[in-house]
Amino acid sequence: MNSKFTFMFVMSLILGSAFIVYINSATTTVSNLDISGDEESVPATTTTTTSTTTTVPATTTTTTSTTTTVPATTTTTTSTTTTVPATTTTTTVSNLDISGDEESVQIVEENEDTPEAYEGDFVNFSGFEGANQQKLDELVLQMPQLLQNVLSNNVIFVNGCHSYAESLVGRCPYGVWDSSGTKSDGTKGADWAMSIWVSNRAFDAEKAEDVLTHESSHALSYLTRNCNTSENKSYRLDAWNYFGGEEKFADALVLYFGGSYNHYRDTGQLNDDEISYLKDYLEACTN
Repeated sequence: MNSKFTFMFVMSLILGSAFIVYINSATTTVSNLDISGDEESVPATTTTTTSTTTTVPATTTTTTSTTTTVPATTTTTTSTTTTVPATTTTTTVSNLDISGDEESVQIVEENEDTPEAYEGDFVNFSGFEGANQQKLDELVLQMPQLLQNVLSNNVIFVNGCHSYAESLVGRCPYGVWDSSGTKSDGTKGADWAMSIWVSNRAFDAEKAEDVLTHESSHALSYLTRNCNTSENKSYRLDAWNYFGGEEKFADALVLYFGGSYNHYRDTGQLNDDEISYLKDYLEACTN
């Protein structure tokens, strides 16, 4: 009984020792562990794997679409049509010279005469133009002989724009009769006393001959101012009453001498009574 107990006790010790050896052998899995330095600073290593799951909220993307409505553009086109009247050009010259800029056109007559420059006393007259002085002198020689007889050596004929008359009417008049020699400031006594003026405008308008006759009629009226009727009245004043004033009297003389341009007379051609009156007037006052 004791031997059996002893045997069991010994077997228990052997088995217990074997079990302890087995446990130590399973726990140590590292065969060579070299740790340098202070072992107190190195804690036992416990490897803990922590899995952290971060839940990212679902991303919601909001797309805002902005639609801009551009108003329709209305284009209004205004079309202006300018109607240019047809221009009729009559060319009577034999040579046309257009040089350089098309805005500059020179029309030259091959046999065109260049008038000689006037070199007389008129060049010092205020308003003297002179471009048609030679033509004016020729027209004077073509006037009715009666007018030439009365005006010769009494009146001078000037191609120009009378400066004082221009200031009165605001433009250059066709013609002027100036008995007193009126200066541009209205004072009297200029060198052109007893003068008839026919401007370039009258020549350009092709009215120079009738204008000359009209102004010569004024000169005739002035020079015969001392002529009296058979009743010993001023024939000049009587003519004014008969025709309606000095200007209409001069217009009547233009028609009597064969002219056609009238500016003041509005009763047309002379009637028989008017022709008879003028004939008597001229016979009485120009002999």
